[in-house]
Amino acid sequence: MDENIDLSKNTEINEALKEFEEKSGAEQIQKVPEAPKDFEPPKIVQWVMKLFGGAIKDERQAEYVLLGFVIVAIGISLYLFFGSGNKQPKIPAEVLEQMKLMPINR
Repeated sequence: MDENIDLSKNTEINEALKEFEEKSGAEQIQKVPEAPKDFEPPKIVQWVMKLFGGAIKDERQAEYVLLGFVIVAIGISLYLFFGSGNKQPKIPAEVLEQMKLMPINR
């Protein structure tokens, strides 16, 4: 190719470049989809908002209340599961002495 060719005087190439720039600019600008206006929160969130009356005013607060409830429930479950294992009752020393003195019937 000859590098001395001046393409700036070619009107067809200039028009094609302008058209390309317009199309590529339009593709880069995209609108962010908006949430539908009639979006309804989940039933459990509605229930929490209704249950607490005026204390919880919006959806986010109700979600935080539900998250707190789940954390507390998991904590209680872990305590009951790991905290109350098979603990053998402690036998008083007097009872152990009596058991040693008892004859074994075989």
